[in-house]
Order: sequence, then structure tokens, then C-alpha cells
Amino acid sequence: MQVTRWSWVVLGLALLATPGFPAATGLESQDVGPMHLRLTFVESTPLTTVFIGTRAIRAIVDTSAGDADGALTLSREVIESAGGTRLGVASMIEQQGRRFIRPRFRIPYMIVDGHVIADVSAVEALPSAIQTAPSPNVIGKFFLSRYFIVIDFAAATVSLWPPQTLNRPGVDCGRTRIPMDSTTEDRLAVSSFDIPAGRVRLSWSTSASRSFLAETTAKKLRLVPANAETDGARFLRPTTLSAAGRNFAPMEFVVLPLQLSTDFEGMLGRDFFDQHLVCLDYQRREVRVR
Repeated sequence: MQVTRWSWVVLGLALLATPGFPAATGLESQDVGPMHLRLTFVESTPLTTVFIGTRAIRAIVDTSAGDADGALTLSREVIESAGGTRLGVASMIEQQGRRFIRPRFRIPYMIVDGHVIADVSAVEALPSAIQTAPSPNVIGKFFLSRYFIVIDFAAATVSLWPPQTLNRPGVDCGRTRIPMDSTTEDRLAVSSFDIPAGRVRLSWSTSASRSFLAETTAKKLRLVPANAETDGARFLRPTTLSAAGRNFAPMEFVVLPLQLSTDFEGMLGRDFFDQHLVCLDYQRREVRVR
């Protein structure tokens, strides 16, 4: 079993739209159709293809990574091929709490599902991500959260609708509406769930290969993981996992000794998204689950 851990080393960042560039702001101002990110799963990680300038690249779709320095994380090679302009540096913290300084850039434009988006800010990927991740390129939460997101792993798509769109034909997000919790980190989708031992705050993470809880949380709640598997992994299988009056159990969490953000204690990952269509509505601060 492999559990994705490198998502805490990459960084997806915020988007700046420039009026006057073809189609750069159309998605922000009109009630138009969605951009579809068609997914391919590599090592349980969702990747999509976009154009950075004229070059097609594969990028990880990650609703939990990134901060306000940019919309994308890109390799130096991709940045140079797109004619990126150096803007300064960005600061990031990886899973063990170590801080890194990385160059940040402005990319002239990117193309997503035929839509041109101008002046996109990006951070150069860490060398460790280039060596260990399925792709060093990441589309993070500061790009994704500008939209109403429909995550449909069963159909291998993530659809990005303009947030103000009222009529989304063919989209059934279900009746379960789970509030997004307030978080210190901006644009982070986190919700509270009740398990028999207490309440846990979980991040909605498309990049996590499994759902997991931090080891410190398991100890705090006096949870006893099941016996370790042959590869040493330990699991929690709460009999209930409830939010908004709905029980999502059975669910299995991997217990990992990770240093997480203070905003959450674990993640809902691919095993959850494989079972449910999930819609992230940042305007209304809620998550809808079918």
C-alpha cells in the first residue's frame, strides 16, 4: 500500500486574471458552462492535461495544496518554456515543519479545456516533488476555489463551474450539505465529522491516495488502531462517521505520523471520492455529497 505524502511539499497558488486577454475573465463574469479537467490516475493520484503557454503538461489536481502566492506549482523547465517572469520568492512549509523558499513567477497564459486564462502566478516545484511525485506540476486550491467544483472520480472528471452559475445541467450534487469550517489557512475546504470517540476535522483532498488521520489525533482521542498490516500501516475503522445527519461509515483511515496544519486532523482521500460525487461550494461555504 502507498499513501501519498508528497502533497505537503508541493504548492498550488492564486490566479490573477488580466482584462483584455481573450477569454481571460469570461468565466468570472458570465453564466457559462464549466471547464472539465479529465483525469488519469497514476499511483492513485488524479492528473489532468492543461497547456502552459503552448506546451501540454500533466498536472495534479489538488484541492488541499497551495497558498496565496500563485495558482500553480510548475517545474523550472515548464516555467522557462512558457516564458515565465520572475516575481520574487514564495515561502512554503513541508510535512515535517521545515520551511523552504522557492522562486515565484508570472506565466503569460494557460489553457484549460479550451479556455484561455491570462497572467497566472506560479511557484517553482521543490526538487523532492520532481523526484517522487507522479508530476511536479500541481493545480492547487487557490486556482480551484475560484469555481464551484464538481468532483466525480467515477467519471474521471473534475468540473469547474463559474461560482455564480445557477443552472448546472446534468449536475446532481445530492441532498447532503456539510458546512465548511472556518480555517486559518485561506481557501481550505475542511469539515467536521463525528466518530464514536469524538469530533475530527477533515480536509477534502483530491490528491490523497487514502483517507487518513494524524497519529497525534488518534492518541488525543485514545483511538486504538487495528493491528498493523504486513507493510507496517495501521488503520482505524470507526463504526460511525457522521456529518449533516448522514453516516458515511464504513470508512477506513490510515494512521500516519504527519505534522499537519492546525486547521485539520486528517483527510478524506480517494477512497471517499471513489464512492461519492462531491461538490465544493466556496461561495456558500458548504460541501454537497451524493
